[in-house]
Amino acid sequence: MGKLTDTKVSEKNLTTVPKSVRNFLDVAEGDRVEWHVENGEVVVKKDDSED
Repeated sequence: MGKLTDTKVSEKNLTTVPKSVRNFLDVAEGDRVEWHVENGEVVVKKDDSED
């Protein structure tokens, strides 16, 4: 898969999840995402678990 878009990391180490990625993951404000490092790549998934 190629690069969809890029974002800049802020001074506080924050970044915006691009709209195309939010749409793909079906996430909105308040939703949680999981971050994994697998085989040298970062994988982001929607966290569907209950709080």
